[in-house]
Amino acid sequence: MKLILLLLLPLLTMAYRISNHGEQDLSVVKIREELYLGKTIPDAKVKNLTGDVSLKEFINQKPTALIFAYYTCETACPLTVNNVRKLTKEKYRDYKFVVLSFDEKDNLQTLKAFVDKNFGGQVPENWLVGLLSKEDIKKLTEATGYKFYYIPRDRIFIHTSAIIFISPSGKITRYLYGAFPTEKDLKLAFIEAQKEQPRINNIIDLALLACYRYDNARSKYVIDPMLIFAGLGISGVLATFGLALLYKSRKEVLR
Repeated sequence: MKLILLLLLPLLTMAYRISNHGEQDLSVVKIREELYLGKTIPDAKVKNLTGDVSLKEFINQKPTALIFAYYTCETACPLTVNNVRKLTKEKYRDYKFVVLSFDEKDNLQTLKAFVDKNFGGQVPENWLVGLLSKEDIKKLTEATGYKFYYIPRDRIFIHTSAIIFISPSGKITRYLYGAFPTEKDLKLAFIEAQKEQPRINNIIDLALLACYRYDNARSKYVIDPMLIFAGLGISGVLATFGLALLYKSRKEVLR
């Protein structure tokens, strides 16, 4: 019994720290999507390693994935960025990706360290990784519903790992959560963002999107159950029709 208590002691201590300080109370940073979907994000001046860039001009009427991060993070932020990069290296050149720090203490030095570590020192042309002023951090995070808080003792931020999809006109169309998005969900979220200004070469993609619906509970796209039921219904009609033809042909043969 004493051995079990000794083994459980570190876990009990951690649980006490978490409950006492609210360090893992993710409900505090939960995004209330219903308040922000369809809203237009404001423009902001982004400082990257080569100068200042207008966020609106960089997006330039392209569907965009926005990721908020802080550049001294060692867990969720680099994981999310790296996983998105791995899934979208060659196939997503027509889309834009933006990584912005919500930490007003980030600077060109921490930005460069983040770029060196996660991009090999070279940011792709359709990516923007940069810094915001304190005012623009407040403006953009409030416009998207993104929340975070700092724990001085541990020198970390508690925040939601979210990819925010933006339409060509700058409207929020979807939130995907977690540091490990799937290629299917990324593709469908971009297609959904593109719906506002469809192009000839993505008509097939739009037809694919019609087969899915977004499941808020699981933060992923799933096959629309109505499509399944419709398919079963059509299959049933075709099967009945086929059996009727078979019965008719056999009946004629017996005559």
